[in-house]
Amino acid sequence: MPIALPSPEVLEITGADAVAFAHAQFASDVSALANRQWQWSAWLSAQGRVRAFFRIVRIDDQRLLLVLQGGKAEALRAALAAYVFRAKVQMRVAGSWHAIGFDRIADVLDCLGAAPGMTDAVVAGDRIGIAMPGPEPRWYVLGEGQPPAVVDASPAASDRWNAADVAAGIVHLSESQADRFLPSWLGLEELAAVSVRKGCYPGQEIVARLHFKGGNKRWLQQLAFRADAIPVPGTSLEIDDDAGAGGELLRAAWTGSGQGLALATLPKLPAGAALSAPAMPGATFRVVSTIGNPSD
Repeated sequence: MPIALPSPEVLEITGADAVAFAHAQFASDVSALANRQWQWSAWLSAQGRVRAFFRIVRIDDQRLLLVLQGGKAEALRAALAAYVFRAKVQMRVAGSWHAIGFDRIADVLDCLGAAPGMTDAVVAGDRIGIAMPGPEPRWYVLGEGQPPAVVDASPAASDRWNAADVAAGIVHLSESQADRFLPSWLGLEELAAVSVRKGCYPGQEIVARLHFKGGNKRWLQQLAFRADAIPVPGTSLEIDDDAGAGGELLRAAWTGSGQGLALATLPKLPAGAALSAPAMPGATFRVVSTIGNPSD
């Protein structure tokens, strides 16, 4: 049964220069996308901070969809509009999309009317299927108009989907967290959301310097936690044996009663390192793994 997911914030970019504009502004290699393919991407400030994080789907030669991982599409449209200049580009917030998740290939094939063996993204009428990263097969399906009549809207199904996202290292960037973190602090290189090979884009010098010369001070860490309530994005974390040092929680999901997985940006820590949250007395956090290769 399809899993009901929150309605996405979607920005549509169209026009003869849509792909060229996106390639120049965004951190991924947009020009390498073929029609009906997708990739993770981000829009950075000149200082290399992540202003927005999203999936970008190339529908055809003149139409792109940005599916935001947090934040508002209208705010992104307004900010990007200042960089259009004379480019043949139109942007609009697409507000009629819904999202559902699938963890059975037979179900998503039936939903999209697609053939077995499909990969990456499928555009089928008013629905778009996106293959999700991770050890287990999952599909994120966008649709216009009315969602399916029968969906699993239970908390257990939502928790299962969110926990799979956390396990795959997929962060969610809230509005208050925008323009504060470098891509490497969010594990975006691991998702190929930033490129160190393509030409210039906002923040490219910072990304390239950290990639080739090192000096990164924070990493995306996967944590296991126990708590009475789900930790919210922005929760401050402290390293138990290092007073004053710590980081910030980005996303959390339940995996069982009173326990779950979370993603946080933190200094380099070994597996098993313990943390606490001053705002959550009694809650415990422990590092499971680091996303990426903290070789600096």
